[in-house]
Amino acid sequence: MVHARLRFALEQLGSGDWLLFERFCSEFLVPDFPALRTTATPSGDRGRDGEIFSLPGVARTGFQYSVTTSWNAKIRATAKTVQSNGLDYSRLIYCTSQAIGAQADDLVTELWDEYGMVLDIRDREWFCERETSAPEREIAAAELCAQVVDPIVTSRGIATATGAALSSEDARVAMVQLALNETDRFGDTSLTKTSFDALVQSVLVGTSQEDSLEESAIVARMRELVPHGAPNQVAELTRSSLVRLTRKHGPVKHRASEGTYHLSFDASEKWKDAAASYLLDQESLEDDLAAAAYGFNEKLDRDFDLLKAEARILRIALERVMLVSGERFAAAVEGGQADFLSADEISEQFAGMDIGMSLHPKQGAEAVLEVIGSPSERTHRHLVRVLDAYTLMAFLQQTPDVQKALSRVFENAKLWLDTSALLPLVAETLIDDPADRSQTNLLAAAISSGVELYVTDGVIEELRFHIERCIAYINRGGRWNGSLPFLYSAYMLSGRDERHFADWADGIRGPINPEHDIEEYLSEEFGIRRHDLREVADKADVALRGATDELFRRKHAKYDRGQSGNVIDRLAAHDVENAVGVIELRRGTRPALGHETWWLTLDKTAFKLGAWLSDSLGKDAPATPALSPDYLSQLLRLGPLRRTVGAEAGSLPLVVDVTRLESVPVELIEVARNTREAMQGMDERRIRREVRDAVFKARTAMRASHDYAEESRARVLRGIEKNGGET
Repeated sequence: MVHARLRFALEQLGSGDWLLFERFCSEFLVPDFPALRTTATPSGDRGRDGEIFSLPGVARTGFQYSVTTSWNAKIRATAKTVQSNGLDYSRLIYCTSQAIGAQADDLVTELWDEYGMVLDIRDREWFCERETSAPEREIAAAELCAQVVDPIVTSRGIATATGAALSSEDARVAMVQLALNETDRFGDTSLTKTSFDALVQSVLVGTSQEDSLEESAIVARMRELVPHGAPNQVAELTRSSLVRLTRKHGPVKHRASEGTYHLSFDASEKWKDAAASYLLDQESLEDDLAAAAYGFNEKLDRDFDLLKAEARILRIALERVMLVSGERFAAAVEGGQADFLSADEISEQFAGMDIGMSLHPKQGAEAVLEVIGSPSERTHRHLVRVLDAYTLMAFLQQTPDVQKALSRVFENAKLWLDTSALLPLVAETLIDDPADRSQTNLLAAAISSGVELYVTDGVIEELRFHIERCIAYINRGGRWNGSLPFLYSAYMLSGRDERHFADWADGIRGPINPEHDIEEYLSEEFGIRRHDLREVADKADVALRGATDELFRRKHAKYDRGQSGNVIDRLAAHDVENAVGVIELRRGTRPALGHETWWLTLDKTAFKLGAWLSDSLGKDAPATPALSPDYLSQLLRLGPLRRTVGAEAGSLPLVVDVTRLESVPVELIEVARNTREAMQGMDERRIRREVRDAVFKARTAMRASHDYAEESRARVLRGIEKNGGET
């Protein structure tokens, strides 16, 4: 983060900042070129912005300062202009605010071959890496940052640039400070203390020895940030925070004679660096969103500026979804529904936002989930800390004592996985890099925190049956009714050879005692043990069992058409065993997320169970036992278990999205199969990479041609028909 402010400053420079950049370069280059003179003017510079004299009156090294993104064309035009003006340069030093790196290697060769000129590129990273190498450079960087960055990272500036999901400037700055203080949340420190320390520092952003705040003013602003806390409680927690923050070498200074507080100079500088780093990460997220949105809309694809603007809208929309998710999480701790974010849920939220999104809400949701599902390291870190910050803001809106609220969240938990949560785990074994196995890593972190994982006999049976369906599909040569089996889709899209699927499946179960083999496989591969719930579920109230059975029987009758009545009966029975079994294990235990027993699932029907039972059984109906992997991840990062998760928290997934493998078009499988055939004879790793790349391109092309508007109209018409023609 040492160079975050300079990097951010260079990124912000536009075409109107050429003179500012030239002055920065002239000062920054002095240690290497003491004789450097600037020659650029608004009226023209004969093709160069500055030059250095190696001999009196003879210029051999030319300098070009540029902020343009079209650096290729700029360098070529400069070399041509320099030659046509008779300037005998043997070396051209091109200084740019852009990040170029190795992209210019071919251009270096080109200028040498055509002009006999050595091209020396000094790009954004070159400047950042040398910022502290000489006093002149530190001064030049500080002056540029003061003019470009400091106005943006003030409290008002940062509130304008981010935190769009929150209404007040103070809340937006507080959210950023909570995000920046994410490392303080791990260890033995109370979440209430770390949250208040962050909020107090956010209130003091922009203060100084000359412009400090009285304690009463700080308390008043804290009460606005924590509106539902008892006034005296908020005041006491604020004063305790001020005591901690003003200790020796602390970030806050107390002027006892005046009774005022302000951030120390070092803390103010640290805030500016951290805020610049935050905004850089936010830009990284927007870059990823722009890449994910490409291919949906021809108008956006043709105009890079429009695409970038759409990415910013998607980022704002995503932050609003994060705030809603945080509010739901906070409500779930108090006894609400612990739901999860699906593509449909995000799409519905996007549809209700009036933010000028050009993409169809479903397209926007797909782009967002693509980024969340496979983010760059930088983007993932940013998303995790922003989601956690919004969640803490949601808690603080309800209660000042976050630690007390979250202390009810489970410890020593026992989770039963259903098939929807188990299949993605098995599919992730096809991912070569273990670091990319998000749900596997999530459950490994849970186990290391003391959580126990189980499956019932019914789930083991369903996994065996699913593998047999995959093999049946292959044996039938594509003659198949219904969607492609999940594991088969995952296997093919990983780039592997279809002919070897059975061999891969044999590593999970054998022909003699397949269910025992699966039990051993789950235990050895994931630490999941078999623990039946049938006996417990059978003892439950008949009305509870009957209502639960009806809901899941309806689900399987709708989504498992073509299956025999016996199969649907068994599938429904397995769901009832999990749901009712976990409910029965909870009898007499703590409410809400304080429960130690959960049903880990991605089944949408499972999250409707609470409302269904309430309608069927009345106000005393039990809450749904369903818990999504998304909420498990949030619990591990913010609940009592965060102390044992520690550094692993940053790698936990935000959303476990398996929709891409639930309805894979046959056309994509054909692309995978044909690409593999075309690459026969090459290295297996190369073949798999080529298959994955071909599938990615094909998927992008297919989504561009998808008629989302027609799909929306069809959905409305189906709804009208279902309601007897009434809207």
